Amino acid sequence: MQLLTSNFAPLNLPNQTFISKWESLFQNSELIKIGVGYASNDSLLYLRKLLEFNQPKKLDLCLGMAFFEGLSRSQFDATQNLNRFLLENELGQLKVARAFPFHGKVQSFIGAKNLKTCLIGSSNLSNIVPVVGVQRRNYEVDLEVTSLEIIENIDSLLDQLFSDSSVAFESIISQIKVNNNNNTLLASRSDVNQVDESTLENVLSNLTKNSFEIPLKDAPKSNLNAFFGEGRKGKQGFVKPRHWYEVEIIVDLAVQKSGKNYPTNSDFVVYTDDGYQFIMRTSGDNGKNLRSRDDLTILGRWVKGRMEMNGALHSGELITMENFRKYGRDSISLTQTNLSEKFDEQGIKLDVWYLDFKSPVRNQ
Repeated sequence: MQLLTSNFAPLNLPNQTFISKWESLFQNSELIKIGVGYASNDSLLYLRKLLEFNQPKKLDLCLGMAFFEGLSRSQFDATQNLNRFLLENELGQLKVARAFPFHGKVQSFIGAKNLKTCLIGSSNLSNIVPVVGVQRRNYEVDLEVTSLEIIENIDSLLDQLFSDSSVAFESIISQIKVNNNNNTLLASRSDVNQVDESTLENVLSNLTKNSFEIPLKDAPKSNLNAFFGEGRKGKQGFVKPRHWYEVEIIVDLAVQKSGKNYPTNSDFVVYTDDGYQFIMRTSGDNGKNLRSRDDLTILGRWVKGRMEMNGALHSGELITMENFRKYGRDSISLTQTNLSEKFDEQGIKLDVWYLDFKSPVRNQ
């Protein structure tokens, strides 16, 4: 038995974390069986890429709450994506609890010679996705189970969940409620602030005429499509996929010279047209790499999340000009303000800019 904890202040314990143990077990397993209540769209896509990059492995997954509470459009798209991949490659099954809402969080890892280890605790599937530069909002506690007696009980539970209490995802697709996306992807992050209307109005009243219209590129290997590129290979050959929301925008020199005072190789605060505040950074040659400072997925969640909510993009889909056409826009605007503020953790004043990606197609 081993206790796994989140380990962030003020409850920073010497225990191993869930994600480090999960990755180790995944690497050494041939079959993974998971029964879980909820799964975020990015965790389903991450799991699909893990299987693609790290064969031979198989997966049996049961979503416990999908039939009873429905899925967001992004979750539904990602579930379809993973299910199609499993079926087409004969790598396992994706099922949905039907007999009752299943709220458990149980995972079984079966390796060579039928060696088994189980994880049980509070972590949903979203916790398998690595995060960079920010701690998760919830503190999770899980247990690695190595006791043969308890493992047998867990195996029996999972076997009956799959065989008697759930049905194949493809057989129940038409009965699953698909809810409209709400772009709440940034709302729970500790490194992003959601601001009130009066604060945003103050920013808007201090806009200058200095603005840069930055094109978004749809090339298969563009930084908007980093998810489809090669993963990051570790020393032992384990490949970690790129995150679905990992985004960095390349700003051409001509765009930088289209206005004044482009923020070259610097940090700055942005307020977004939909009321978020976070820190951006430019880096590289002439500051051509535009990104959210500590975690590339902040900007990605803002851009892709808007397109998903709008219905112009499906989770797991390669971005093309057709997606931009559906959204009604293929650029973001970065506008200078007269403001600066102490947003940096060291109390250093940063310039304030306004970031706009409003769609003219649908009201967001």
